[in-house]
Amino acid sequence: MLGKLIKHEWKNVSKVGCLMLVFVVIVSFFGWLAFQSPLWRGLAEDNYYYAGINPWDIMSFFTLFLYVLMLAGVTYGIVIYTGVHFYKTMYTDEGYLTHTLPVGKHQLLVSKILVSGIWVMLVIMAVIASVTLLILSFVGVVLPEGYTVGWFLGRLFQEVDTVVRELRQEMGIDLMRYLTGLLFSVLVGPFVSVTTIFGAISIGQLFTKLRVLMAIVSYIGIMICNMLINSAVRSITMAAHMNEWISDARGFDRYINSTVDSGNIIGIVMAALLYLVSWLVISRKLNME
Repeated sequence: MLGKLIKHEWKNVSKVGCLMLVFVVIVSFFGWLAFQSPLWRGLAEDNYYYAGINPWDIMSFFTLFLYVLMLAGVTYGIVIYTGVHFYKTMYTDEGYLTHTLPVGKHQLLVSKILVSGIWVMLVIMAVIASVTLLILSFVGVVLPEGYTVGWFLGRLFQEVDTVVRELRQEMGIDLMRYLTGLLFSVLVGPFVSVTTIFGAISIGQLFTKLRVLMAIVSYIGIMICNMLINSAVRSITMAAHMNEWISDARGFDRYINSTVDSGNIIGIVMAALLYLVSWLVISRKLNME
């Protein structure tokens, strides 16, 4: 039954999710177009002379500004949409049909968290891909004649490899360990985010009035608590490794990795607690509008 729930949820969420992916592609095209102005192409010329801002340059800067604004909007937009979709299908009139299904409450929550998290991840990856391609587009425009983006990437990877090896050999800093922790954050983060939002929405349902407002207030409170806990953990970790920093660079490496690991652990624990809150609300305190 869980598979059917996931399939149904995917069908509902994918309509908006696909539109957002298409939107990212369209925005990316305009971002690429912004770098086709004479201002950027002239940077590749050895004898380039800047003649002042012209209308094309103004359009280029304006397009890049809109590019950043729209990508930020679509990133937050997919997260907000998953929260609105969860609220509508769980706590409004539409929720009556949802809760009459012959399935357990855990299955309902898991299906919604899984599908919503995957779509948030897909949109975030699309945004990352868009930014990466835009940077490569810029590099291709400003590189002198005879040099290619492939050559640039080859040199970049060589330099990064050199830096990683030197940090490990001379300072004992394992940069790959740090990047692995960040990658884990990127993969798990979307599921933690949607679980947090669903938990805040569920907390809002415990109030008799202004439930949407209270859900927003609850989410803000959760985020503040999360930041305070992370700050406290970072302070404790810094104090624990302070003496090591003075005598050994590996202390800094341990501090950075501990910070990333603790952030991931705190996020997962908080998401687990909010999942439990959501389950308790829909199981024992369900009071739909």
